Amino acid sequence: MTAIKHALQRDIFTPNDERLLSIVNVCKAGKKKKNCFLCATVTTERPVQVKVVKVKKSDKGDFYKRQIAWALRDLAVVDAKDAIKENPEFDLHFEKIYKWVASSTAEKNAFISCIWKLNQRYLRKKIDFVNVSSQLLEESVPSGENQSVTGGDEEVVDEYQELNAREEQDIEIMMEGCEYAISNAEAFAEKLSRELQVLDGANIQSIMASEKQVNILMKLLDEALKEVDQIELKLSSYEEMLQSVKEQMDQISESNHLIHLSNTNNVKLLSEIEFLVNHMDLAKGHIKALQEGDLASSRGIEACTNAADALLQCMNVALRPGHDLLLAVKQQQQRFSDLRELFARRLASHLNNVFVQQGHDQSSTLAQHSVELTLPNHHPFHRDLLRYAKLMEWLKSTDYGKYEGLTKNYMDYLSRLYEREIKDFFEVAKIKMTGTTKESKKFGKLRHTS
Repeated sequence: MTAIKHALQRDIFTPNDERLLSIVNVCKAGKKKKNCFLCATVTTERPVQVKVVKVKKSDKGDFYKRQIAWALRDLAVVDAKDAIKENPEFDLHFEKIYKWVASSTAEKNAFISCIWKLNQRYLRKKIDFVNVSSQLLEESVPSGENQSVTGGDEEVVDEYQELNAREEQDIEIMMEGCEYAISNAEAFAEKLSRELQVLDGANIQSIMASEKQVNILMKLLDEALKEVDQIELKLSSYEEMLQSVKEQMDQISESNHLIHLSNTNNVKLLSEIEFLVNHMDLAKGHIKALQEGDLASSRGIEACTNAADALLQCMNVALRPGHDLLLAVKQQQQRFSDLRELFARRLASHLNNVFVQQGHDQSSTLAQHSVELTLPNHHPFHRDLLRYAKLMEWLKSTDYGKYEGLTKNYMDYLSRLYEREIKDFFEVAKIKMTGTTKESKKFGKLRHTS
């Protein structure tokens, strides 16, 4: 396992500026045994990022490759399955639940202990540990097969270090001084052991001789530890302050977002209101013209025509989605419908009266044209009716029933008028041709008929 850890650190994590803290050999629960490694790592640069990395051996089997990595902050639950009995199974709850079976319970416990310490240091106890012995969480993971976080830091306990050039040179010089170092390894090892004991003894004597300096050093170390504790307390208080500031900034950011959203909604609402006011507001002058406008005078007819066109534009405006659900819009549309109905009745009634009046006026001129034996001229009456052409178009587009009835009434009046004029015309022509001197009686009959 140690060789594997060094190989993973060298080939996979060192190039990515990461340190391997703990490793466990696992396979997926309930499936065909296919081993891989779960690694707990931290970055060497700040801010520190803590990850759980799945490493798998390549299909060729000559190197390892990084398969998937999860951020430790995404880990919600660690389930050790059993807090009392030894059980190599455990679950990690990321975006989904991953079920694993470790190669040994010791590796599993060491890995979970490392995750717990990383959680304490970097995530402020965010992860929930289920079915995990409290003793396991409080103990430090011993250095051995697995590496862990010790002393509140993430230092890696290396069991193997490569020799530097000077150390290799010293070993070569030592082996050259012992000709039997290669042929008789046991004798060489005994010699080295004796020399090591001599050096240890000398070191002990040197330490005892410098006991005073050692006491001073220990005192300085104690003072340094106290200062470290004070610094840690200050850092903790600073961190709490920063956390409070962060929460306040988050609240301010949320408030700013809500204010921005409210302003946006107000702008949109104002735009909708302006649209409705600009397109569905009928001037008071137009309303008065539709209700009380004089349909007999040219100025009154022009005012009524303009008001009718404005009313038609307001009624035909293309409403945006949702406008028809507004109570004010419904009321305004009802008001427009009432105005349209009122003005259509006024216009139809007035034109019917005009038709009747023109019929009477036309009858009064029959006697004048009978003497000349010509049909009466209708141009003055046509000019009077032409003033209502635009209003008739408006009536046709808004209330076709009234338009059709008005047209029928006009045709009936016109038909009876022409029929009476032609009849009178032929009567006068007949009298003139026969030379009959009954003109006075004829004119009396014409007056009586009209």
